[in-house]
Order: sequence, then structure tokens, then C-alpha cells
Amino acid sequence: MKRPNFMQGRYGFDTIFFAVTALCLLLALLGYKVLWRIPHVDAEGVLAVTGLIMIINTSRVFSKDVGKREYENILFNRRLNKLFHREKTANSYDPRGAVRPVGRVHRASAKCSCGAELPEPDGSGRQIVVCPKCGKRNLVEKYSK
Repeated sequence: MKRPNFMQGRYGFDTIFFAVTALCLLLALLGYKVLWRIPHVDAEGVLAVTGLIMIINTSRVFSKDVGKREYENILFNRRLNKLFHREKTANSYDPRGAVRPVGRVHRASAKCSCGAELPEPDGSGRQIVVCPKCGKRNLVEKYSK
């Protein structure tokens, strides 16, 4: 018997899910340990709201509107990066995992800032060439002759 691929086409888990889950668990622990001692705060009400938030959070995982969920996650990650001052440049892919800036080099036979010879770019015009030694991305302008 074949298993159905239930999660195929669904969004899945992301940063928002884990952040909201951690926040709800923290509120639940506070509800049991601290909030019941405050006279005008209903601890059961806080737990009920926490449970409702977790149901909504779980429904995001099973959503089929992947584009909208990705957009929400991108906005959330941007806000987190601003909060923790971790700013990355746009379009900063590095196969080694570290984000390195793009340096500008205006010669066809170019050298990186680390001193390594950069590989020859294909064609003419501006192209990004990755240094084989340090992994820094260099913008090389090659002129056709």
C-alpha cells in the first residue's frame, strides 16, 4: 500500500512557526508559575489564547498558499535581522556559507584582494567571479577586443 504524500504542496515549518511556538510555550509556563498569582489576570484565559494562537500557527504549516507564507517569513526574518543587527547584502550567495562583499575589479586579468589570480570570465561585460582562494565575490569588467 502506498503512503499518500500529505505534505506535498504544503508550506511546512519555518522561522515564524518556531518563534511563535517558543513564545506560546513561554506564555504557558508563565501562566502556570506567575500569572495565577496576579489578581486581575485570568491564567486560564491566557492559556486559552495561547492554545488558539498555536492552532493558527499549525494551520500555517499545512497551508497550500506557499507564496504568501514565504512572503510572511521573509518579512519576519528581515525584522529579526534588524532587531539583532545582522544585515546581509542582497544577492549574497556564497557556496562556503559565509557572506562576503562584492569587490570591483576593472581588468580582465584581475587579482583578488587576497592576492590570488581570478579566473577568466566568459564573454564580455560585467560578471561576478568567485575567488578560488578566499571565496570573495569580485565584479570583473571584461572588455571585448
